Amino acid sequence: MKTFLKKISPFVLFILILEIAIPILADPYNVFHWRRIRDNGVEPNSNYIKMEYILHNPDKFDSFLFGSSRTGFVDVEKIPEGRWYNMSYSEGLPLEHLENLKELIDNGIIPKNVMIGVDNISCFVDPAIHDKQFYRIPYPRENKLGFYANYFSIKGVIRSLEITLDHEIDDPDYVERYYRSGSSRRDPFTAVTWTSEAPYWENYYRNYTDDAILTMKRIAELCSEYDINLIVFTNPMYVSTYKQSKYYGYGFFLEWLSDASPFYNFSGVNDITDNRDNYYEASHYTEEVGDMIIDRIFNNVTDETLESQGFGFYVTKENQEEFQKALDNH
Repeated sequence: MKTFLKKISPFVLFILILEIAIPILADPYNVFHWRRIRDNGVEPNSNYIKMEYILHNPDKFDSFLFGSSRTGFVDVEKIPEGRWYNMSYSEGLPLEHLENLKELIDNGIIPKNVMIGVDNISCFVDPAIHDKQFYRIPYPRENKLGFYANYFSIKGVIRSLEITLDHEIDDPDYVERYYRSGSSRRDPFTAVTWTSEAPYWENYYRNYTDDAILTMKRIAELCSEYDINLIVFTNPMYVSTYKQSKYYGYGFFLEWLSDASPFYNFSGVNDITDNRDNYYEASHYTEEVGDMIIDRIFNNVTDETLESQGFGFYVTKENQEEFQKALDNH
C-alpha cells in the first residue's frame, strides 16, 4: 500500500498543482489579476475587482455610483462635483451595494456621495443566485478563502480553460477606462441597430420587492448615520422590458421606493424609453441617455414634456399621486 501511494503521489500532486495554477493563470474573471485586469472576452467579476481596487486606493475617489450593468453606461467623469467611480456590476443588487458600502466604511472609506441606480433587476433577482455565478459572486467581507475556492473547483478550472482557449479579443481602452472611472462603453461587437422588441427577461425573475425596499431603507439609514449624501434614481428601461416588469409588480417597487428615499425617476413609457435608438438592446441604454441622467440630477436640466411623462420626475412621499399621473400620461 505504501509503495502504491508513493507511486501515485507525484501524479496527485501534479493534478493539485494544475487545479490551482490553471485558474490563477487563465483567470477569465480577473479575480486573481484585479490589479491589472485583462480583456478575456467575458465579463469579469466587477463586484470583486472594483471593491479590491477601491480598498487599495482609498484616497483616489470620494463618490461612488452603484447599480447593475445598465448603470455602467453613466459616464461618471461627466459629473461636475466630486471624484466619482462607477461601482456598477452585472445584475448589481441593493443587498450587494449595502454590504459593499459597509465594507468601505469599515475600512475607513466614508464617501461624500453615494448614488444608486435601481430597476427591475433590483426587485426581481434573488441575491443567493449570484453565489453560483462566477462573474457575479459577491465581494467576500469575511471568508475570502471560500470565495477563491469557487474558482479552484473542478467546474472553475474547466470553465477557465474553455473561456481562455476561445479568447481572441484585445481591447486596451477597456482596461484603461476600467481603472480611470469604472464606467462602461459600448461593446464594439454589439450591432448598432437591433430589431427585437422582446423584453429582456430572465427565467429566474421572481418578486423580491419587499426585501429590496427594506434593503434600500437600510442603505438610507447607513448613509444618514455617516452623513453621506445619498442619490437614488431608476434606470430608464426599454419600453417592452418596463411593461413586462410592471405586469409582474415593478409598479409597486416604484410606488414604495420613496418610503426608503426620494428618487429621480427615469422609468416608464416616455419619449426616451419608447425610442430604440436610445438602447443597445432591450436592456442597456446608451451613454447619451446616461448623460441625460447626469444633466437632470447634477445640472438641473429639465424637459417639461419628458417630466410630464415621468422621465426626470423627482419623487417623494408627498407627491406620489402626481408621480403616478405622470407615469400614466404617455
